[in-house]
Amino acid sequence: MGKQKIIPVLAMTLLIIGIISALYVNAIQISKDSITIKDQEYTYDDLFLLSGEKTIQTVDGPVTGISLKNIIKSIGVTCTSCSEYTIKAADGYEKTVEWNVLKTGVLSKENRVYFPDTPKALWVREVVEIEVN
Repeated sequence: MGKQKIIPVLAMTLLIIGIISALYVNAIQISKDSITIKDQEYTYDDLFLLSGEKTIQTVDGPVTGISLKNIIKSIGVTCTSCSEYTIKAADGYEKTVEWNVLKTGVLSKENRVYFPDTPKALWVREVVEIEVN
């Protein structure tokens, strides 16, 4: 088989793999209007009532949201520094942080977690769950 026949076949194969990958990622996304924290469902408004608003300074500028520190304390975690916290996104992305990082962060109205003075890799979009480990 000559190069003229192999290149289109290879291009089609890569295109099909890309389409299947995109379909898979969209299929596993979770869509919900609440956040699960310690096996309880909360809306943004519920969390706002529990802990109020806080503004932090990030590398992208000021961000306003709900204090993660106040959320965790309000839902009854007794030993906050004894636990680790896994923040999970709708697309399956997740990051685990310790209390000293979590207590500085906020959950924005856009359903995104921000932390000051941390790499953006710790910021999670479309948060669906905060697991207390």
